[in-house]
Amino acid sequence: MKAPTTILALATLTASVQAHGYISKPKATYEPNTIYTAYNALTTASVNKAFAGGKYDGSPSQNTQVFNDRWNATGYKSLREMMDPIAPDYGKSIKTATPVDVTGYTEMWWQNDEYKEGFIASHEGPCEAWIDDVRIFHHDNCAAQFKTYPAKVPADYSSCKGECLFVFYWLALHEPNWQIYKQCVPITNSGSGAAPTTQSSAAEETSKDNDSQTSASTDNEESTTEQTGKDKDASDETQSDASTGDESPSTEQSTPTPEQTEAPATPAITSAPEATTTTPAEAPATPEDTPATPTATEATTTSKCSVRRRI
Repeated sequence: MKAPTTILALATLTASVQAHGYISKPKATYEPNTIYTAYNALTTASVNKAFAGGKYDGSPSQNTQVFNDRWNATGYKSLREMMDPIAPDYGKSIKTATPVDVTGYTEMWWQNDEYKEGFIASHEGPCEAWIDDVRIFHHDNCAAQFKTYPAKVPADYSSCKGECLFVFYWLALHEPNWQIYKQCVPITNSGSGAAPTTQSSAAEETSKDNDSQTSASTDNEESTTEQTGKDKDASDETQSDASTGDESPSTEQSTPTPEQTEAPATPAITSAPEATTTTPAEAPATPEDTPATPTATEATTTSKCSVRRRI
């Protein structure tokens, strides 16, 4: 009769050990063929004198309340500070596993597949999580607060830049021997910094394009102005020659008309809108430069010259 009793006790203990849970998001990697849902270590109220005198054999919620009431007097700043000396490793979770990309994650999931629970309902007590040396959440009673399957605990992964180590701590206070759970997940967070940088680069390229267009427009305007000046100088020179050689009536025919000067003007040089504005300035000098009508004497002289040329 003793053997069956022993077997039953071992079976009950094994079920109890396997019933605690694991990190399913970000998904932890565990040593194969191990009971990776088991707690890491046990401790008691003797861990700190501030817990002394408290009653820890009541209901899970009563035990947790006594623990939390005395917490501030312990001097601990976190569960990690209390638990790391007792459970320095990460149980069966593998610290050197391939990092899980947590980009876009907003939760941490804990679950127990045997009983289809998140946290075992009876295992009330505080929990917290860290990314390297940054604590990203803490709750005084996780089993009572997160009751879904899996338990979904809000988590902020933004403190991870590149590759980091996510570590979860949980203390179950349902009996005087407190159960310590500590598991880890290597993570990576590619983050969301790329998009703003791309947008900034696009804006810079647009600015450069605008600068190039402005520079091109300025060069075209300068080219137009220079060309207009040359045309005007040429026109003035031609008109000056026409005025000097007034003995030849054919000089009047060679005086450039507005149409002749405008034809090769600005439109062929640039398509910038500013060219239209400068067109009127390209017109040759006003007809004031046209040689005056010959006087009677000049007409006679010219006539005589014409007769001699016919001979």
